[in-house]
Amino acid sequence: MRSLQGALFASLALFGVWAEGGEDEPPKSTADQRQAFAEKAAGDYRFVLDGRGQGNVVLHGGPLLRWNNKVVREDDGMLFLWNAGKQRRPVASAQFFLVETDWHHEFQSLWPGRFEAHWQGTNDGSWNWRPTRPGLRWVRADRIDAPAQSANQRLRQMKSIAERFTASMDEEGTFENPEQLWLLTTLLYRYAARDQGVLDGAIFVFAQGTNFEILMLIEADVSSPSAQSWRYGFARMSCFWLRVHRSGQEVWSADRESVPTPDPGSPYFSVSSPSATAPPNSMSLPEAMPRNDCGRDSHTSST
Repeated sequence: MRSLQGALFASLALFGVWAEGGEDEPPKSTADQRQAFAEKAAGDYRFVLDGRGQGNVVLHGGPLLRWNNKVVREDDGMLFLWNAGKQRRPVASAQFFLVETDWHHEFQSLWPGRFEAHWQGTNDGSWNWRPTRPGLRWVRADRIDAPAQSANQRLRQMKSIAERFTASMDEEGTFENPEQLWLLTTLLYRYAARDQGVLDGAIFVFAQGTNFEILMLIEADVSSPSAQSWRYGFARMSCFWLRVHRSGQEVWSADRESVPTPDPGSPYFSVSSPSATAPPNSMSLPEAMPRNDCGRDSHTSST
């Protein structure tokens, strides 16, 4: 799996060019410094599953993806994932991205139940996130054989399910001229949770350029030995309007979300760190998210 992630990471890096500051510009952080800082910030979030100890949820190493997106002026972006301990079933994902002077964190629950997340060292409740409903709705996949015995065969089955769908995004909500998203052919993450009836699972990504907007989770459900099957679900990683279609029919949608997120019980949640506003590309996080509702439109290029 590491080789697949490495290949995906390297291929996405080809799309982005890190900006280099001129002699008359303020000093900017390097790509390595920004990654180290983002990893430290990700490590400062703590998750508790259904009242269990904090040790049940762990950060999955470094970023699974990295990108920049000049269309919406995201100068650096990284995708992080938290999973449930040894079983590695995803609990939540987050994209950390830098727009000019500000770092933004957008979280999405991938867990079937409730949990609580907070910024380490914060005791006033301002940074708590408590999703009150599952992060995605599972749908049983049709017209496909039961999960195969071989891991390689199951991977081919999961890819065939993902390829049935198309996705789009629209900033206005009319979908008269939406942005078509593309399915990354290499899966993002693979896992299993046999104690929860999951023989195999994977996360796929629908992206705008190098910036992912929708996650698709696919699982081999073996909770009933006599009726083993595949299931899938979609989760947003964008505040804009999103749609997923199969054979021309809409099968999933998500409407525009406010940013910052006013409801800490929402499965999709946007936050910022309780530290000071930073100079361009510096090593601190913003005190507040200075963006309009679903604020990337306020940074969108006119070209």
